[in-house]
Amino acid sequence: MAIAHVRRVLLELGLEDVPERLVPASLGLSLWVSLPISDLAGRSPKQLVADDDGRAALRQWILDRLAAGA
Repeated sequence: MAIAHVRRVLLELGLEDVPERLVPASLGLSLWVSLPISDLAGRSPKQLVADDDGRAALRQWILDRLAAGA
């Protein structure tokens, strides 16, 4: 579910592939969704997609990361 959510957010933003600045290629998306993100209170994307607030926080984090790399 977390992978699907991340892919959906990226598609909504017009991105078909996962940018390297979001998910390092060495990790891959399937491993990355299980890792904690310090900027999100140490919660993993898999944990965040469990509720609306978490999904919103993950979406904002993705937007912030993409904007920072632009």
